[in-house]
Amino acid sequence: MNEPHDPLRSLFREAAAAGRAHASYPPAADISARGRRVHRRRLAVFAAGACLVLGGGGAALAALLPGPSAPVLPATTPSVSGPAPTDTTHPPTTGEPPAGSTTSPPATPPASTPPQGTRTTAPPTSSPTATHSVSGISTTAPPDGSRDDLPFG
Repeated sequence: MNEPHDPLRSLFREAAAAGRAHASYPPAADISARGRRVHRRRLAVFAAGACLVLGGGGAALAALLPGPSAPVLPATTPSVSGPAPTDTTHPPTTGEPPAGSTTSPPATPPASTPPQGTRTTAPPTSSPTATHSVSGISTTAPPDGSRDDLPFG
């Protein structure tokens, strides 16, 4: 069914010929610039997507982690009073009187009760003990220097 006298078909052919005559390719610089713009857009979308993934992963991780824990109390509580004055001219006392001294150490340690909920480091003993004070923290130890709370003895 080839109809050469179809007016609509002949008009389309004339329009196509006119379009071909006026058509030209854009310069290479324009094509390169368009390619660079598309490349930059792709990189920006990729970077934004990566930020969203990392941010969402961080938020999910923060939601799954346990909340802040209660503060850890020290093994021994410092004494309420300030640090004991230290005498730099005499060596620290070990619970035994110095040679030639007529004074004797007290038979029992000073009575003090730790606050509720705390644990003492040295077990109570009936033997004479020495009280040492370092930076306001008092500890009680037997005069021979041994400590029962250490596992390696």
